[in-house]
Amino acid sequence: MAANEAVTESDHLKSLIISTAQTLWEDKEALGKFFDVVRRSEGFAKMADTLEQSEVRPAKPTFYGVKSKEFQE
Repeated sequence: MAANEAVTESDHLKSLIISTAQTLWEDKEALGKFFDVVRRSEGFAKMADTLEQSEVRPAKPTFYGVKSKEFQE
């Protein structure tokens, strides 16, 4: 059961990161600062790098296979 809770928490964090990146996409300065914060975490630095290198706004979290819908519209 603990493993399921960890996956769920990870999904929530992924969803939050992707949704925040979508929201901040036009404000590159704020987006860069947000990614700097995300990179401080062990598990999400690669995700921040990938999203920042993208030239298009990220898709909704479910597109990436994230099950959490907590932060979606």
